[in-house]
Amino acid sequence: MKKSILTYWAALAVGCSLAFAAFGGDVATQGYVFSLKLTTADARYDPDGIWSDADLNGVREAGIVPKIYTARITTPSGEWILSQLAGLCNMQGMCDTVLAKIRPGNSLTVYANPQVSQGGKAELSLNYKKLTTEEIDENGHPFKGSYNLAPLK
Repeated sequence: MKKSILTYWAALAVGCSLAFAAFGGDVATQGYVFSLKLTTADARYDPDGIWSDADLNGVREAGIVPKIYTARITTPSGEWILSQLAGLCNMQGMCDTVLAKIRPGNSLTVYANPQVSQGGKAELSLNYKKLTTEEIDENGHPFKGSYNLAPLK
């Protein structure tokens, strides 16, 4: 009896260790994760319609090539897009980003304008009420940003 209990606990410990390692040591997320990827390396226009020509020209006038990073997820409530314009970034590499929901007919409703590290990640809560980001403060220290979501006017 003692041997079977020890075997059970050993198997459980090994299984948990393997599962933890398979997820890279990360705790399971509590929402939908956006992972920004470079989608337009030299943006002349934004195919998603989030960034205006004036936004892109402003970056270009500063002598920087505008790059657009995007991530899309589909949820039970519909499709969401996180779009980032690299070139509008601060010294810590935090860039202006837009979270929008794509409505039928491809119209966009903007929900947040968070700061996200260039090409970084953000997490949308399961109830669609909060966006969490990984940010860097002016002293170079990482912190979790948190944005309450509602349609912006």
